Amino acid sequence: MYSTILISKNSRTGKLVGTHQKLDRAARRVLPKITPVPINFPTSRQIVYFEGARGPDGLKRKSPGVDEPLHFILPNSDDYTLIDIALDHQYNLTAALKNDDIIRASFEAAWLAHAITDGLTPAHHFPLSDAKEELMTEKEFIKIFGQPIKGIMHGKSPLETARNNWLYWGANGYMNKHVAFEYGVAVTTAAMSYKSLYPNFTDAELQNLDLKHQFLESLNKIYRLDMYHRFLKKGWTTELAVEVKQILLPEIVKNIALAWTEAIKNYQKET
Repeated sequence: MYSTILISKNSRTGKLVGTHQKLDRAARRVLPKITPVPINFPTSRQIVYFEGARGPDGLKRKSPGVDEPLHFILPNSDDYTLIDIALDHQYNLTAALKNDDIIRASFEAAWLAHAITDGLTPAHHFPLSDAKEELMTEKEFIKIFGQPIKGIMHGKSPLETARNNWLYWGANGYMNKHVAFEYGVAVTTAAMSYKSLYPNFTDAELQNLDLKHQFLESLNKIYRLDMYHRFLKKGWTTELAVEVKQILLPEIVKNIALAWTEAIKNYQKET
């Protein structure tokens, strides 16, 4: 999902285009409505500091192919790598609160929210990494002035490189479609008020906090809508935009807020 577009001085904080930042802010605003927030829990400003260029998306640009967080998940599979990443960040958030480490808590809260947002975004339910692995027949990154350039599908010959990149970046390429879907979500999010992003919480969700259970429940709910495959067939439609506004985005905010709430509850149990 978009957390920054490096075209303006505001791109680092996501004030112009920053889906992750807006969803983080929405979740932080709704947090006091569902749980008493300890004084050492990060503010919205402290959390979004670790988005954009300082978040997972920035890491991918700074060191392509090195320790990149895998924020894709295939529904109905037994690969829970992304959920494990989120659980690690939640555990570290609790530890940071216990140690009264506001900087670490801000980092963990932001990266936890980023993993949840990506994981619930329909474009991340398509095996893009597998497609990239298949098309990048020469596994070394192409280098320009000694720097590895991520995103170029390196083939074993110039012709194969051109073919691979067209299949990946072309008009109907894998990444082109991925970016187009996320851009549509970003534009939709930017036009929404924070109040319209607030979800409804059930008593059961607030009493039985469980990041993995809640995430999988929301993942299946979103996956059943078949949003990404419908987008691939027809592009953006009014029906799809309405589902993004009314279902997808509030569901993501709900999961972020509940994951932070669980970290707060775990911290309070230990103190």
